[in-house]
Amino acid sequence: MTPVEPLPAPPPARWAVWAAWAAPLGVLPSAVWRVAVGVGNGHTAVESAYMVGLSGLTVPLAYLTVGLVSGWGRVFPRWLPVVGGRPVPGRAVLRVARTGGALLVLITLYGVANGVFGFVEEGPRLIAQEREYPQPPAWVAYLYLPAAAWGFLVLAVCRDYARRMPRPA
Repeated sequence: MTPVEPLPAPPPARWAVWAAWAAPLGVLPSAVWRVAVGVGNGHTAVESAYMVGLSGLTVPLAYLTVGLVSGWGRVFPRWLPVVGGRPVPGRAVLRVARTGGALLVLITLYGVANGVFGFVEEGPRLIAQEREYPQPPAWVAYLYLPAAAWGFLVLAVCRDYARRMPRPA
């Protein structure tokens, strides 16, 4: 199938570009800390794999926010088999991004509410985790603080992406 040129769209707003890049950069400090702690420190192989895997998943997912303001968010890169060069289905992208952003906002709000009201006293334990690890130092919260904005940033960038989507005739 031949590549189809998407309809022209206005450029993203400057604030949307900044917000899109803030998403992966905000997730990065906590991801790096998780990998550093996950490797060694007496963790089992399963625990280490979980922490490294979680970091390896969150950073690329957060980077997808940049696609909402980039060319590869409107047209699939040519090197991709089957879909390369075709327009990205904007409505599907918006559904997925809005759902993910809303879930991230809910998780963040639950974390804040749990911190204030103490719904759950002990953090989650991994399957087959035999011992409880000491609570990390208080400064580690500052590494997670930028990641708390991730969902809000995705929803804001989605709004700009929707504004720029061509309207059907």
